[in-house]
Amino acid sequence: MKKFSIADSVFKVNLKYAKLQNKSKELFFRCLQEDRSVEYFKAELEALWGINDMTYLEEQIFEYQAYLHEKNTNKKLDKTKTTIAGLAALAVIPKTNKLFTKVKEKEYILRIESLGYKTNKDEYLKKLVPKYTSDVKAYRNAQNEVVRFVKPSTYNSMVYNTTLTRNGWVQTLNDGDDMGIGYYYIPSHNFSCIHCAEHQNIAMSKEQCMRLLGTADDGAEELLHPNCKCELTFYNPNLVLDSTINREQIEREYDIRQQVNALTIRKEEILSDIRIQKELGNQDEVDRLNQQRNKINSSIKELQNELPTDELRKQVVAINR
Repeated sequence: MKKFSIADSVFKVNLKYAKLQNKSKELFFRCLQEDRSVEYFKAELEALWGINDMTYLEEQIFEYQAYLHEKNTNKKLDKTKTTIAGLAALAVIPKTNKLFTKVKEKEYILRIESLGYKTNKDEYLKKLVPKYTSDVKAYRNAQNEVVRFVKPSTYNSMVYNTTLTRNGWVQTLNDGDDMGIGYYYIPSHNFSCIHCAEHQNIAMSKEQCMRLLGTADDGAEELLHPNCKCELTFYNPNLVLDSTINREQIEREYDIRQQVNALTIRKEEILSDIRIQKELGNQDEVDRLNQQRNKINSSIKELQNELPTDELRKQVVAINR
């Protein structure tokens, strides 16, 4: 049985969209540098993002369901008899991608028609590179208030995270119904947030699990707990569960992994900026960006070294970052 890691799967989705955003930025500046028409930029951008096909994400969710089903029952999961819950949430992803392309198309028109671009294009583009942002999607809280704007990579990976985790819980609860299981629990795991840790290693009925599932994901527009990676499993009455938590340690380990992931994505953005500034002929900016990249590498190593064991340090570099 091939092990499935929610954290790695979600990070790969984040990185996938981050790379698309970076390619979009490179296209944006190449087209401005080459005085390309708005129509040309629109066509190239839309071709880059392509058809908004959710097949890959759905396949990953089924793979996770199959992993849990085999773990729960020692049987293979029949794909033809399986449904994915929360497909409406996944539908938000292509809408977010479309929003990104529309915003960038409008921005391209604004930039190519600006006075600064027309009078001193080279200097204008040099200063524009660090001002460019991919933060176009409104992130709302439970009161439907805009908290901040985030990148498609951030929002899409959160939507995927909640859908993936939710389907894992539903799969285990369905398996439990078939096997007559009355109680479940969330095993404690590394890099939990405090909200998750408070519910781990506690025996719960199906009804309690369903209530908790409702607070973990209350719809794609709210994403009340978008980083939850807790896995529900069967409870054996003979198990002795330790529900004590070290809040300070859990918070710090969680923060370290979140920071390392964010810094890794930032490194990808800087590499993209380096390519852009090289094409624009701005070696001073290339040197400055390389210095930033070196500082990020140092910061990542320092954060990893804060973790108490080699095993934990390996988990924050488990995939090619």
